[in-house]
Amino acid sequence: MSNRIVCKFGGSSVADATQFRKIKSILEGNPERKIVVVSAPGKRNSKESKLTDLLYSSYDLAKKRLDFAGPWTLIRERYIEITQELSLQSTIREELDELEKILLNKPDDISADFVASRGEYLCAKIMSEFLGAKFIDAYPLIQFDSQYRITSKSYEDIAFALSDTDSLYVVPGFYGSDTLGNLKTFTRGGSDITGGILANACECRLYENWTDVSGLLMADPRIVQGAHSINYVSYREIRELAYSGASVLHDESIHPCRAKNIPINIKNTNSPGDQGTIIGPTPEHTSCIITGIAGRKDFSMLYIEKSMMNKERGFGRKVLTILEERGVSYELSPCGIDSMNVVVDSKTLHRVKTEVCAEIEQKMQPNKMKIFDNLALIATVGHGMVNQIGTAARLFGALAKEKINVRIIDQGSSEINIIVGVNEEDFEKAIVSIYNEFVG
Repeated sequence: MSNRIVCKFGGSSVADATQFRKIKSILEGNPERKIVVVSAPGKRNSKESKLTDLLYSSYDLAKKRLDFAGPWTLIRERYIEITQELSLQSTIREELDELEKILLNKPDDISADFVASRGEYLCAKIMSEFLGAKFIDAYPLIQFDSQYRITSKSYEDIAFALSDTDSLYVVPGFYGSDTLGNLKTFTRGGSDITGGILANACECRLYENWTDVSGLLMADPRIVQGAHSINYVSYREIRELAYSGASVLHDESIHPCRAKNIPINIKNTNSPGDQGTIIGPTPEHTSCIITGIAGRKDFSMLYIEKSMMNKERGFGRKVLTILEERGVSYELSPCGIDSMNVVVDSKTLHRVKTEVCAEIEQKMQPNKMKIFDNLALIATVGHGMVNQIGTAARLFGALAKEKINVRIIDQGSSEINIIVGVNEEDFEKAIVSIYNEFVG
């Protein structure tokens, strides 16, 4: 394990020249910060569009042979403004000219992924010049398969490319290469994933994820005013919270660090002295029963009832296969002896609702089938819940006190989370009631 630290800076952290200067100061504050990953410049105010969205828009218009001058002008102005304010002798202007020429004359020669990736690529080029660092392109260095699993050779190549422990490196986030050599982007927020991959490959001692908040809070501050911050959260807990709606860190970025027990520190670029939140192995002791609460709306529940269902082999598998073949993945599937419930994303289900219901009727011949909409799922997560008698009683008691009807209950054998399904109209009230019960 080396003493190096990977620092990923999100869109808000690279939004303008002032933010670039903050990053330089942060890096100078700790000489172990040697590997820098950057996103595309983010919004400077609520009225602006994200640069990634503008790049996608430019590509879509170019493919349709329509005028893309509007979004392209905004892209160009942002990058040139940053380089001018930092007094850089950058080649960004020429690179933008070249990309614009391709979009005008040969848009079919490039992909949407390539155009979108230029947001991070150009930002990293500017950052490397500003810091006097070595620029390392993520393409084709970071190679992954169709399931976005990084190849073992890719880890070896990354370790070799960034092997000089005395050098400062800048790498663009969000993209890499598939096994066929095509440039491919990760899902949105994918620069977090890039940082985790580099930390793993270079066996760094820490992965710092710099954003515009001082770590994670125990609940959404838009719902719970004055929500307490989380000083420490385990890999398992953050995966549960991220999947259930906590969006400070991309959940897929955790696995590469967890594989080598590399802690992740969520830090604030605008308040670098703040402690932030550490994500690491399970703590031996925890002072609070719960670590955090997160949730999401827009779910539907498919309810199927059939006599002697438990005696019919493969019933559940057949239902899930019907959903799978229509592109519908499920969140939960609480079952009874003669009933099965499948909770899925509402929009995905309703696009194929008629076909799914018809096939279930034909193949499964249920006595009853119904779809319940407008559901929200809320996850209460914490290692402190394990073997803690009365935790579930307190949670459901808090909901009952507020007259909130619980539609779904799910608690895994790990005991670190309890998921409840409630009507969407009760979503915010439910989160507040759970928070007040355990945190106050």
